[in-house]
Amino acid sequence: MSTPLDVEVREALERKRGAWRQVAADTGVSYSWISQFVRNKIPNPGYATLVRLRDELAKPSKVAA
Repeated sequence: MSTPLDVEVREALERKRGAWRQVAADTGVSYSWISQFVRNKIPNPGYATLVRLRDELAKPSKVAA
């Protein structure tokens, strides 16, 4: 059985805590929205938003050279 998309994204955001401002900038999803979503304050987050976040969070981390 696969993990629901909202749970998958919430877990990925927890792993990237501290990088949410960059995730917000890269996806166009506000930092405030991300923060509220992780705290379960958004009851219906929207499929397109979750997919955008999931796709961004799946990318390898950017490391400064």
